[in-house]
Amino acid sequence: MSLNFLRTTFIGGAALLFLNTAEAQVVQLSPEQYAQAKANGTLPAQYHVDYPAQAPVTPALSKNPKRHIGVPKGGGVNGDCNCWIQPDNTYTLAMQPNDDFSSAAITTPFQFNLYGDLYNTLYINNNGNISFQSPYGTFSATPFPNNQFIMVAPFWADVDTRGDDGLGLNGGQVWYKVTATALYVNWVDVGYYAAQTDLKNSFQLIITDGTDPVIGVGKNVSFCYLNMDWTTGAASQGVGGFGGIPAVVGANRGNSVDYIQFGTFDQPGSLYDGPFNNPDGVDWLDNQNFVFTTAVSTQNIPPIASSTFLCDTVRVCTGELVDIEMNFLAPEQGQTIVASSVATTLSNYGEVVNTSGNNSVIVQGQFTPTIAEQGFHTITFTATDDGTPALTTTIDIVVDVYFTTLTPPVISGDTLACEGQGTVLTVPDGFDTYDWSNGYNGTSVLVGPGTYSVEVTAGYCTFGSNSVTITEIPTPQPTITGILFNCGGQPSLLGVDGTYSSYLWSNGETGATTTVGTGTYTVAVTSAQGCTGTSAPVSVLSAPDPSALFTSDPYGPVFPETVVTYSDASNGNGATIVQWTWSIGGDVVGSGPVLIQPFELPGTYEVTLTVTTADGCTNSYTFLQVVKPTTITVPNVFSPNGDGLNDFLEFPGVEYYPDAKLSVFNRWGNEIFSSASYKNTWQARDVSDGTYFFVLKVDGKEYSGPVTILR
Repeated sequence: MSLNFLRTTFIGGAALLFLNTAEAQVVQLSPEQYAQAKANGTLPAQYHVDYPAQAPVTPALSKNPKRHIGVPKGGGVNGDCNCWIQPDNTYTLAMQPNDDFSSAAITTPFQFNLYGDLYNTLYINNNGNISFQSPYGTFSATPFPNNQFIMVAPFWADVDTRGDDGLGLNGGQVWYKVTATALYVNWVDVGYYAAQTDLKNSFQLIITDGTDPVIGVGKNVSFCYLNMDWTTGAASQGVGGFGGIPAVVGANRGNSVDYIQFGTFDQPGSLYDGPFNNPDGVDWLDNQNFVFTTAVSTQNIPPIASSTFLCDTVRVCTGELVDIEMNFLAPEQGQTIVASSVATTLSNYGEVVNTSGNNSVIVQGQFTPTIAEQGFHTITFTATDDGTPALTTTIDIVVDVYFTTLTPPVISGDTLACEGQGTVLTVPDGFDTYDWSNGYNGTSVLVGPGTYSVEVTAGYCTFGSNSVTITEIPTPQPTITGILFNCGGQPSLLGVDGTYSSYLWSNGETGATTTVGTGTYTVAVTSAQGCTGTSAPVSVLSAPDPSALFTSDPYGPVFPETVVTYSDASNGNGATIVQWTWSIGGDVVGSGPVLIQPFELPGTYEVTLTVTTADGCTNSYTFLQVVKPTTITVPNVFSPNGDGLNDFLEFPGVEYYPDAKLSVFNRWGNEIFSSASYKNTWQARDVSDGTYFFVLKVDGKEYSGPVTILR
């Protein structure tokens, strides 16, 4: 006999009641205490929540989003083949916005067979499943089979419909409808815990008594999916809707024996490796439809078919490339499947994909109907497992071929796209819809690099276009070349480091080169592929030369031992002079605007000033500084015989006196030569040898005496 007793504790300031037994300890939680413990990750191992009753509500459905199932790309239109049944005003809202709540008990006028157990009372649980003996608030799924849960779960995960707007208006809704032979439940745009709405799921459950043709006589369960975007809430260790404890899809009797599982999901993407292997990508469920029966109690179940083509008739058109895909799942762990398809009345039908030998098999058939094949045809898909005994599932897809004069569209447009600009692709008009592979609609689309196709519809007809690959052409990046600085006011010749189809300079010129003065310039070029690019700007400076000049103090010829001060008097011609270089006879003797220079010896000295402006332009000025001797040397003989030696009457130093006056007399006192500015140039031609008398007047002084001519 076990001992039972009560004890009380507190969480969040509220009293909690514990019921202790020898086998378990169950904590009674209010909804508020439950929400706090779930958020904190402190839920007890055993608990019970006293949820308020959820009365049925039938509000207007105007806010319920209208959505439709997508049609697979790359193949024929599937007519109105659509497992999703949109809730209308005959549906009832199962629950107000909530987290982990369940509906009140719902009684159906029919009995549902769950692996031999018959039920006509059920609960719709917010977390993506229905249960029969009691409601479930469990938010972290447990893979099937298990002995804890009796449920049918199109997507068991932590659904949260409270929304993130504080009003419970954007977290999605759960709707249901009961008929004489079926129950419909739709989870529409539902978010995930905690009140996250950035990703949403839409999925549907239908259960029947096995006689309702809505999912087919002999079947009693249908799972249908629209867009599936998330898998896991934060309380199930998910981050951003993924990871953590995977969501579970299937049905479970609760006896650890009878069940079916289609997969577990914990990540985005379309990865799928079967029901019992690694968790898969939730996008694999998009547009899927599972139709099966739980009205059996055996574990030897034939392969389960899944496809977006599970409807009465697929309407296609002549000339249309049609892809029809069927998936078969092995509902028992460890089994493999061999599948095939055949269409004897379609002349060019063939399989393009067949993954037989796995527990999840894909068979994809492809054909293009001819004009002669107008009318109805049957494609038969067959899948056989390796159970004991081996069981087979056969699915017939009826194809209705319509005649049309339309042909598949051909994409036209430039296949080269300039970087950052794109190119326009176009198909002919005349179709009802245009669905480009990048998600855009219309006869034309602006695209960048990549591969593109378009699917068009006209009535029941869908055509896929050719594929076009767009290659991106880099933007030209021209660089201006040339001398960017010229002195003397000379213009610069600019060019470009490459050859292009056209040029447009910022000064309006259109040649490959341009001649410019001071200013800033760019060039826009066009490549051979028609792409344009503009250079970086360059600044050109065409500067004038400075005018070099200086003064001297004292000015003019000087005598030895004189110190001369030279002062800069240059003009920069609009620029600033920043450098002065003084040289005498080619030797640098100073810098700066002033030169103080002593002269020791007589002579003529080249004094040069070179100035440089801030623009880097230069100019020079040279002054001949004459240093005159203080005395003149008087000769007494010279020999004008033409031998190059002492041929002239020379008075060394007289060359520095431009006003030197010379007179030469013979012994009778006659003047035989005179010069008002003597330069040591008299050779006494036509004068006989002998002694003569000279008078030289220099700078107020007079020199005189005899001089002899000897040849």
